[in-house]
Amino acid sequence: MKFGNNSSVAVENHGNNQGVEVGVNHGSMIMQYGLGYSDTKALCYDIVRDELTKYHAEALVEAQKRNDELFDKVVQKLDEKKMSDSQALIEFRNPAMQIDYLEAQKAYIKVGSSELSELLSNILVKRISESSRNLLQISLGEAIQVAPKLMQSQVASLALTFIIKHTRRVSVNSHATFASFLKDTIIPIFYSGVSKKDSEFQHLSFTGCSQQSVLSNNMIVYFKSNYAGLFMRGISESDIPKDEDDNNLNDIYPDLFIRCLNNKELFQINAISRDDLDRKIKSNHKYYDVIMSLFDENIMSDEDIQKLIEDLVPEMKDVFTYWNDSGINSCILSSVGIVIGAEYAHQITGQDYDLNMWI
Repeated sequence: MKFGNNSSVAVENHGNNQGVEVGVNHGSMIMQYGLGYSDTKALCYDIVRDELTKYHAEALVEAQKRNDELFDKVVQKLDEKKMSDSQALIEFRNPAMQIDYLEAQKAYIKVGSSELSELLSNILVKRISESSRNLLQISLGEAIQVAPKLMQSQVASLALTFIIKHTRRVSVNSHATFASFLKDTIIPIFYSGVSKKDSEFQHLSFTGCSQQSVLSNNMIVYFKSNYAGLFMRGISESDIPKDEDDNNLNDIYPDLFIRCLNNKELFQINAISRDDLDRKIKSNHKYYDVIMSLFDENIMSDEDIQKLIEDLVPEMKDVFTYWNDSGINSCILSSVGIVIGAEYAHQITGQDYDLNMWI
């Protein structure tokens, strides 16, 4: 070939990855040869192996750190529960307990979040305390395996479902105590971040925490069932039923009637719920059916109840909107979902729940 000052040369690539770039402007040609496939593979392998070795060592340190954190937290909670070392050791001699602890250990080592550490340690303490092989012990063991498969928003949704659908706060007997319950329990769980996507509720079903019912219930249904006495329209004295001698029932049974919480000029039945009223008068009461009907027929409409609740706690408007627009309204918790939901509610609010009541 002939090279001149302004000549140019095109060179084809022949061979194994031996690219050639030619630039000729002043009678010179520069040729650049790349690494062959085998050399490139060897170099990359050496780099990756060195990095993995370094990461492996770092991972071991972090894994041990997380293991110690979980262990220390469990020991601390056992101490707070006043559980003796001998009691804990007896349960840890059980292979099933050891496996459950190892599952929790692996889960926290893998995820490493403080929320999961708190949740797992709470479940572990209850698991250690449950020595009999029963449904609760099995559910606690399953919850340990399932919890790491959930996002925080899904756990919060389980907690909100548990509180609203499965609990009644016995201290609630007035608008003030009801508002405190909403502010101290429901609002903090809701604002901790709840699931909104259908896929998250589908995943809850996949993990065995819940099922999605074809039917859905407004949140008001549960509030009416648990706290109907707060939502009475009120009864005028002239509308209170009379006995055979024309005496008002409120005169005969003064303890069964109080001034209406929503209108002091009227009366209402003195009971926070239908169950509460049933315990007070029993089915053999002479006017059982009359009093029960008077209670049921005096409850406000759903719209008026929601307005009253939102007036008491304005943040509840967001909770109502969320409940109506997401899959939570058709969510039915399994025993595992109840365990996880109850323990997260405890984590957020500090309120403890005796799981034997539900499982």
